[in-house]
This record gives sequence, C-alpha cells and structure tokens, in this order.
Amino acid sequence: MDMKRLPLQNIVLFLIVVIGLVLRIYQIDRYPPSLSWDEVSIGYNAYSILKTGRDEHGKFFPLDTFVAYGDYKPPLAVYATVPFVALFGLNDFAVRLPSVLFGTITVLMTYFLVVELLTVFIKGKLKEKQEYLIRGLPILSAGLFAISPWHINISRAGFEANIALLLVVLCITFLLRALSKPKYWIYAWFPFAASVYTFNSARYFVPIFGFVFCLCYLSYIRRNWKYFVSGVVLALIVLSPIIPHLLSKEARLRFAEVNIFTDSSIVATSNARITRENGSIIGKILQNRRVGYARSYLIHFFDNLQPDFLFITGDGNPKFSIQDVGQLYIVEASFLIIGLLSMFLILPQMAALLLFWIICAIIPAATARETPHALRILNTLPTWQIFVAFGIIKTVSGIRCQLSRVMDKKKQNSVTYTVVAILIVFYIVNVAYYLHTYYLHYPREYSGEWQYGYKQALQKITSKASLYHTIAITDAIGRPYMYTLFYTKTDPSEYRMTARTSFDAAGFFHVHGFGKYVFGGILPSKLDPNTLYIWDTGMMPKEARIIDTVRLLDGTPVLGIFDAGQISI
Repeated sequence: MDMKRLPLQNIVLFLIVVIGLVLRIYQIDRYPPSLSWDEVSIGYNAYSILKTGRDEHGKFFPLDTFVAYGDYKPPLAVYATVPFVALFGLNDFAVRLPSVLFGTITVLMTYFLVVELLTVFIKGKLKEKQEYLIRGLPILSAGLFAISPWHINISRAGFEANIALLLVVLCITFLLRALSKPKYWIYAWFPFAASVYTFNSARYFVPIFGFVFCLCYLSYIRRNWKYFVSGVVLALIVLSPIIPHLLSKEARLRFAEVNIFTDSSIVATSNARITRENGSIIGKILQNRRVGYARSYLIHFFDNLQPDFLFITGDGNPKFSIQDVGQLYIVEASFLIIGLLSMFLILPQMAALLLFWIICAIIPAATARETPHALRILNTLPTWQIFVAFGIIKTVSGIRCQLSRVMDKKKQNSVTYTVVAILIVFYIVNVAYYLHTYYLHYPREYSGEWQYGYKQALQKITSKASLYHTIAITDAIGRPYMYTLFYTKTDPSEYRMTARTSFDAAGFFHVHGFGKYVFGGILPSKLDPNTLYIWDTGMMPKEARIIDTVRLLDGTPVLGIFDAGQISI
C-alpha cells in the first residue's frame, strides 16, 4: 500500500503545523501570566552562560547539571534557551519560545510517527477498502495533537519536559524506521540519550521502553548488530558527561524529596496493624510495609488514568491545567475507548506498543507523592491522540458500513458528511471553550500560582531603586533573588562577587542577598529610612509610607511597596 503523502495531505499537514504554532506562540509573554521560578532560573542561567560561559554558581559550561536552586536541573533546556536570549534579550518571550518551537515540531513528528507505526504493523493485514486508515490516521492524529489542551498548556511555558517529549517521539520514530532500514539503528538511540539531559521522568522512561523494545525485536537486532552496536556506542558517548551525576547523591536528592517510598506513615500504619494483630504471621505478611508501599504505588499509578483527570478538570496544579478542561477534551472520551478496543482487534501489535508506551511513561511518575501529574506523564503523548483518531475513523467508517446496507452511495456520503460535520462542531465547541477560558478567566483566577507579583514590583521600583541603600524583598512568593536577577538583568559576574548564599540541610540553595538587595527574613520593628521594602501586603507596618501595591489579576493585593517615609520620591 502506498504510504506516500498526496499533495493535499502536504497542504493539510502544513496547515496543522501552522495552527499548532499559532496556538502555542500567541502572546506567550502574557499567557501564562508570569514566568514560574523554574522559567526564570532557566532564563537567567542561559543569560549567564551567554555572557560569561558560567552558570549562576560559577561552573564553567556545565554538561551534567545546573545546580540552580539545589534541584540540579538537566542542562539541555538552559542551552536551548541561550540562542533565543542572544536574539531577543533576557525576557519572557525568549525563555518560552524554545518550548513553543519544540512543541510545534512534535506536532509534525506525530504525523511521521504514525506513518512509521502503520508501515511496521499493517503488513497486508488490512483490506484495500481500509486504505482510509493509512491516509487518514497520521493526519488526524497530528491534527488532534495540534489542538490538545494538555500539550498546548505545557508548550506555552518553559517546561523541560516538552523538550524530552520531542526527543522521545523522535527516537521511537527512528526505532520503527530501523526495523525496515537498519542504518537507522545508528541514529535511533541518540534522541533517547539526549532526553536524559532534559527532564527527570525521561531518565526512567528511556531505559524501560528501550530495553523492552529491544527484547521484542531481538531478531532484527541480531541481523543488523553492527548498526545497532554503533548506535548504542554513540548513545553512551552522548551520556558520558552526565553518568557521574546520575550516580551521585545529588541525583538521589530530588527522588528522595518526592517519592512515596520515603513516606513514613506507611511504615507507621503497618507496624500499628501488626501490633493490633499481636504479631501474627498472617498480619506480618498481609500488613507488611512492602505490601503497603505496593498498594500505595498502584494507587498512584492508576491516579494518572482517572476519568476526572483525563476529561473533566485535568491536573490539580493550575500550572498544568486550566482546571475547567481535562488533559483531553471530553468529546474524546468515547473515541478513546473505541479506538483502544478496535485497534486491539484490527492492529493488536500496534495497540500493544502504544499501550506499553503509556505504561512506561506512568511507571516512574507513579513513584511520586503528587499524582496525577500531567508534566511527569507528558511522555504518554501523543499516544492518546492516536487512539482517539483511530476511534474517530473506526466510528465514521462503521456508520458508513451500516448505511451501505440500506442506502445508495449518494445518501451514504450525505449522512457521512453530516456525521463528520457534527463531530467537527463538537470539537470546535470544546476548543473554543478551552481557549476562551485560557485567555479570559484562567489568568485572573490563577495568576498567583505563577509567582505573579515579583516582576510587576520590580518594574514599579525601577525609577526609585537608586534612591535607596537597600531594597528588601519578601520570599513569600518564592525565589525572589532569581526574579530580581532576571528582571534587573544583573551582570552574572557582579552577582557572583556580591551574593550571600547558603545550602540548607536538605541541600537546597538560598540567596540571602546580593548588591543592594536582601531577601526574606522578617520585617524590623522599626523601618530603616534608607531601605525600600517589597513585602506581603498583610504585614505592612502602620507607620509605613505606601508607595504602591501590586495586585493579582483578580484584584487581590499581593505585594506592598513601602518605606519609612524619609526619602523624597
């Protein structure tokens, strides 16, 4: 069967990519309403690399990790941001643009991924009259992915996971291509290796998926072992700078912070139940802490498959969901089920691979205490859209098949077009509701979740900062030093010379001040006449002279700008 794209398909694919780009790039400097503390960290470290070749901690071109807040960020997102900071300056647009572009390329790669899936798994299993599947599934999958609320949300902010997703999709596409063109084994593992430099979840997904894929296609590998070994060697070379970090205690720090296996309450519950059963053998077996942890893991695993999470409200963290729309559109719920079941009947190996892909992406995320978590299971995309697309095609074709028994071809076409039109209308309503809420209501309701306030406060004091000896900024919103570095465009060398820093007992990094800026602490009982304060509005002293107030987009006051009233402004 001919897998070549028709001219019309090329045009439609181009339009889908353009739509995907527009949905991801439109006003990214305003929506989401503020850069998160991770985004400003990525942006300023990119700026520091650009200006000095060193990160904020003074490390020269780090290849393994950026220490950042003591969370040891994978480096690829920072380096990917450097050229955009060079082109557009240190600003919100430059920090978010890489994620937009990676997300848009993933839309395009979804098309080629599905083409490879069909090339590998059809192999004459479908009848000629089912050629609609070959021509329709790649385009429809890419189209659904382009309008996905899940992926749009993540692509519009500077999340490292978005880079990892593109590399995962690229690698799996190459792996599938290698089954028919063995030379692709040389390149296939490179994106997987690169994804290890992007996001922690990818570091677990990659070896699990890669190992099982190799087991399934061991016969192909044996026949082309030279290409395969060359690809593995290339991947190991790419991984060599980061391997020491992956084996270090710093790498374990983040995992220990978030994983369920450090939850002492499970042990306490286990011990209490065994004691209640007087230490019986059955009690020791059934109430063993290992059973408790296994149960907890399964709960967290299936949290990520909850219908409410997938179709109604989405992730509980407003950074990953607008809270009014699921990670998938509600119109897609029935088509997901139809697509999953029908694909297992028609193309069981393809369905098994996609389902295994989802499982592999959830396995590491289920170890975390916060579930469901749209960012940590982002690597499940675009499998959901492929199943939904298959379900739509199967539904439409099934209706047409039933109509063929009672109607002539002309009437069949008329009813089929009506069904498709109704489906398009449902999608338009779903997408319109999502976009309307995203741009009009979401910023006002959840600006506080994006550390909104620091940027606005720093902009308000620009003309006044030189009048004061000290500027004190609250740490109530989180990481004020990085917002100050970012929005004042502080020279990295100057910052490193004057920074007053420390690591806490948990290994996290804190900046108490640099230059004239001081961060956190408590307000003095008597305001310093030479200090300008940016502080919580609820803690402003009565004797303070209020210069300005920063409000969230819903009007709630969040930061007050004030002084002792002894400087003429």
